[in-house]
Amino acid sequence: MSMILLITAAVLGFLSFFEPCTIATHTLFAVRASHDSVKQRWLALVQLTLSRALLLVVVFSAAAAIGLAEISANTAMLMLSVIGLIYLITRKIYLPVPHLEFYRLLPRHDDLSQGFKLGLTLPACTLPLVLIVGILSALTQRPDAAVLAGLVFAVMFTLPTLWDSTHELDAAHRAFLSKAANLSPYVTTLLLWGSAFLIWKTGV
Repeated sequence: MSMILLITAAVLGFLSFFEPCTIATHTLFAVRASHDSVKQRWLALVQLTLSRALLLVVVFSAAAAIGLAEISANTAMLMLSVIGLIYLITRKIYLPVPHLEFYRLLPRHDDLSQGFKLGLTLPACTLPLVLIVGILSALTQRPDAAVLAGLVFAVMFTLPTLWDSTHELDAAHRAFLSKAANLSPYVTTLLLWGSAFLIWKTGV
């Protein structure tokens, strides 16, 4: 279960960057960072990475500490199918789900840097993916594995931003990001429905 948790965290973390409501804000952050001095750029990237890692470690560790004895195959199939359907629907219909801006819980949050604000925010379109990893963390009932899952998810989520911040965003790369944003909900849906089908076939 721990290995499944870490693999899922890596895959869904990477997908999180390419979701439509995420890729725009992170690309803008990367463009701004690329125009800063090297010191300021890396400071912003470290702030983004560490704050996101801290947030996800806390979320997944809390889920593991609370624990979940088991989840039936039918429930897992239904959950994955519904989440996949939601991603498919959002390509045509806007769902008014707010971002979870955890940085607003901090005193003087308006004075925080953009790196901290972005790292301490869970965009709306990533919430179902975080939920899946959270449930897996609860099923493991192992806070140590949940900590690793949080770190893996955060790093994979942030990795494209690190790349974009240190490389020139030419026309070809911007076109790639645009196509990726359009395709990512379909890829996510296919992945989730494929997982549901696998559970149905194997009963795991």
